[in-house]
Amino acid sequence: MPQAFMIRKTRLQSKAFALKPGQPLKSGRIETFISASDWLHNHRGIAVYLPPGYDAGQGYYPVLYMHDGNNLFDPQLAFGGQPWWVQHVLNRLISLQFLPPLLVVGVYNTMGRNHEYTWTRMRTRWGEEGGQGPQYARYLTQELMPVIQQRYRIMQGPEYTGVLGSSLGGLISFYLGLHYPHVFGRIGMMSPSLWWNRGEALQDAWHYPAGQRLWLDMGTREGGRKLRVDRNPNILNTRRLKQVLQQRGYREGQDLAYLEDRGALHNEWWWGQRLHLPLLFFWGSASARRLILKG
Repeated sequence: MPQAFMIRKTRLQSKAFALKPGQPLKSGRIETFISASDWLHNHRGIAVYLPPGYDAGQGYYPVLYMHDGNNLFDPQLAFGGQPWWVQHVLNRLISLQFLPPLLVVGVYNTMGRNHEYTWTRMRTRWGEEGGQGPQYARYLTQELMPVIQQRYRIMQGPEYTGVLGSSLGGLISFYLGLHYPHVFGRIGMMSPSLWWNRGEALQDAWHYPAGQRLWLDMGTREGGRKLRVDRNPNILNTRRLKQVLQQRGYREGQDLAYLEDRGALHNEWWWGQRLHLPLLFFWGSASARRLILKG
């Protein structure tokens, strides 16, 4: 049987997130540019979501860095033609005043994705892979983030700076939270690939620093439609990570959120369907957090 957790899976399409009569749906906009890296010896696209009202004001905003940025906004770029539709999620939450206006920086992946999103090497069906996670982290913090801070009005400090990804993107988000707590205070680990290198992240978790707000989730059908939940290695790994983080002092429902998404598969559609939940856990208004937290 599924365990009981403190996150309520409230769908974005539910009445709780419906606009009131006469309440307008505000829209942000997206800018793109190319970013080069000396650390990784490559370049990639960057897509930046600017919230409604950004151009008309002078205010400063929280910022969320998201991996696999090419999968976030545009069906022509997204894997399988299915984006997360991040802009639609943000437009609705901001219009409802459930979420403060914020920027999302979508960092595109490259052909070296498996190398960049892992910090140890591992033999896979494609050969020896992985190990460039430290260089990718330096690219983000030393090369990309200064450009974002120069170009856009963003708030400084870990409480205003988040990182989020899925699959291997969730794994590298774990790494960034582990090694850069002074930079990232909101860590989103959606369907993290905790199997990498025989579950090395589960050992590293015993050294996880305090003081962040962590989101962790997994779909119950990730890894196989016929697997029982209590025998699904992906579920068992995420439960184990949650337990280790709790032993490190994290409190579920306060600075740690965990969700097992019943029936969810390992793909962009499902991640986009629940993206609003970590966003609200990170920065949502008190009323919005009550919608997603049990008790």
